[in-house]
Amino acid sequence: MHQSISSPAAGARAHRDATTLAEAGRQQIIGLLLLLVTLGLIVAPWIVGYPDSAKDAHRNELGVAIVVFLVALRRFAHYPGARPDLLVLAAGAWLAVSPWALSMQKTAVFDGTRITDVIIGCLYIALSVVSLAMMRNSRERGGDRPTDTL
Repeated sequence: MHQSISSPAAGARAHRDATTLAEAGRQQIIGLLLLLVTLGLIVAPWIVGYPDSAKDAHRNELGVAIVVFLVALRRFAHYPGARPDLLVLAAGAWLAVSPWALSMQKTAVFDGTRITDVIIGCLYIALSVVSLAMMRNSRERGGDRPTDTL
């Protein structure tokens, strides 16, 4: 005979499968999106055409890109906890405000960097918030996957 879909065992298995799929999506899809956004940040100076006087902004972007790139790569090896997402959130917030913070220090800031940094900073913030929300939703559903503490 065949087991009914409404049995408790089938319901628990479906719940576990949905939780595992959500965790995998959080780990891999968010990680892939972080890598793509970071690649955009790395190539932005050549696409937008930063002048040579905007070296401080470019160094800042490269520093943020390296941090987020390493965090995103680590997502593929371990299920991330909240700390990697909070690190990406902080990096995105810094990137979004950094053109104004750098310009207060009398450094040259190109208008193209402001646009690029704000857009990519907001994308980092959005991806980290979505990932944190997915983690919270998974835990509320009873996900018991061990997470990486960074």
